Amino acid sequence: MAKKKKSKVRMSSKRKNKAHKSRKVRRERPQKINTKRLLALDEAVKYITDLSGEKGLEIFRYLIDHGTMEENTLAKKMKFKKANAIRKFLYKLYNKTLVSYIRKKKGSKAWYTYYWSANPDRLMFLLKKEYEDEIAQAKKSIELNKANDFYICNSCNRRYDLNSALENDFRCYNCGAPLSHMDLSEIVEDKDSRIRFLKEKIDALSRLVK
Repeated sequence: MAKKKKSKVRMSSKRKNKAHKSRKVRRERPQKINTKRLLALDEAVKYITDLSGEKGLEIFRYLIDHGTMEENTLAKKMKFKKANAIRKFLYKLYNKTLVSYIRKKKGSKAWYTYYWSANPDRLMFLLKKEYEDEIAQAKKSIELNKANDFYICNSCNRRYDLNSALENDFRCYNCGAPLSHMDLSEIVEDKDSRIRFLKEKIDALSRLVK
């Protein structure tokens, strides 16, 4: 009797990729942030206060400490008379995704109940982005200063590149005073120092992740 060959069920490449992705997602864990240390940073406090005021900062802190909270309950805890009075602060934070909400219907009622929560990871992202953007601008300025000669009028403090200085025979367009060559080494060093400082700030934020 001929032996039956065992049939092998081959998984399609599409299904394999899907299975691999699902396993990968399950292994990933959300980052835990030391929110106490985060909100002790002056730049974090300033960012939220500039965005939503002192009251917005209080609301953000409260949501971090107490977790997701129903809107009316949050308003009472924060001593607002009505929920709509707290919304203007929540919406300012929401515009930068510093808070988020989910809405649920209670029974057969026609309106929704909103539940708010804070997103401290978003605050870290926004602070890092500010630092990274400033670093990029500082690097661009360093490259520009190193690649060009600049001249300055000591009378009115106007600055000229080499081409502009040549066009007017190294005299100021504004007052006619002679131009002096600028030593940019100090400016470049200041920019380099600022970049190092900002990188330290980014490293400090990264250490807040548990």
